[in-house]
Amino acid sequence: MSALLTMGAVLAAANLLLRPVPALDFGSYAALRAERDAVWLFGLLGGIGTAVAYLAAGLSACLLIRHKGAVLATIGAVLTGMAGVLYCAGFFAIGAVDWYLTADAAGGQALFSYFQDNSGQVFGIQAIGFLLSVLGFAVLGTALWRSRAVPRWLAAAVPLSLVAMIAGGSGIIYDALHAVFMTSLVALAWFTWRGRAK
Repeated sequence: MSALLTMGAVLAAANLLLRPVPALDFGSYAALRAERDAVWLFGLLGGIGTAVAYLAAGLSACLLIRHKGAVLATIGAVLTGMAGVLYCAGFFAIGAVDWYLTADAAGGQALFSYFQDNSGQVFGIQAIGFLLSVLGFAVLGTALWRSRAVPRWLAAAVPLSLVAMIAGGSGIIYDALHAVFMTSLVALAWFTWRGRAK
């Protein structure tokens, strides 16, 4: 579980830090068309990395917490697991839609504009996953805090770094804070491995 959490977190963080086009350019048809294959891969890797990290984080907390906080850990794991699946679906769908829209320059621009104006079916799924992740990691952080299965700084860092990421807005600041959040999950993976190795 520790290895899965680490791999998922590293993949998700690296994918955002190495994104094919800047965040603002995801609203530009020309920018997406120039990097259409990379944008598709970005959606695929980002979706997989996030889903694996979120699912493994919840399961890791459940493995670590045996008594006090175990119920909260289970609730948090269900929420983060659902968040990971929904976020993955939305993340990949955006990359896939952009790939198809940029195949034909003649009609693609009109379809791209239509998608930008009517993206609720895709962004809505991702937004629900995002909200569930906030709730889920807040519950997991509380469970970790109560259980003392990890240092208190880590129990606080996991949900607080996620909140900081959200407050950071977009662009490179968001990407950097996302990497900090994923680093806190790598730390959780290390404590999970250490706890299970005893």
